[in-house]
Amino acid sequence: WAIVIITGCATLSVISGLNYGIKTLSQTAFILGNFLLCTVFFLDAPWYLLNVMVQSLGYHFQHFIEIGFFTDAFAQLMPGEGQPNDGKGADPSWMDWWTIFYWGWWIAWAPFVGTFLARISRGRTIANVIAYSLTVPFFYA
Repeated sequence: WAIVIITGCATLSVISGLNYGIKTLSQTAFILGNFLLCTVFFLDAPWYLLNVMVQSLGYHFQHFIEIGFFTDAFAQLMPGEGQPNDGKGADPSWMDWWTIFYWGWWIAWAPFVGTFLARISRGRTIANVIAYSLTVPFFYA
């Protein structure tokens, strides 16, 4: 039923036009998303969540290049070929495809995202586009 309800809401939104339908749907999704974010934040342990966010952001900045190119190639080796025998390597079947799949996913979607940003940015300066499409989502996420 969820698919039927979501499809119905999306259809009504598109039929209603940009000024009412899509605007109302996007504002509703934004409000519900923020409500869910605040509910989880305040009903869980807020200090723990804040500490995890700060630590994860620091880890991400510190290991950005390493994480982006990590495929755990040594775990893909067979015993006797150099595979670590401590059992700490990742499952090779998962690591074989994940990084390359993730790269491919973003490369495939890049033209569509670029076209979308170009269309909604008509009439704005390049500084505005960079400020609002790159920095605001980074700080919000």
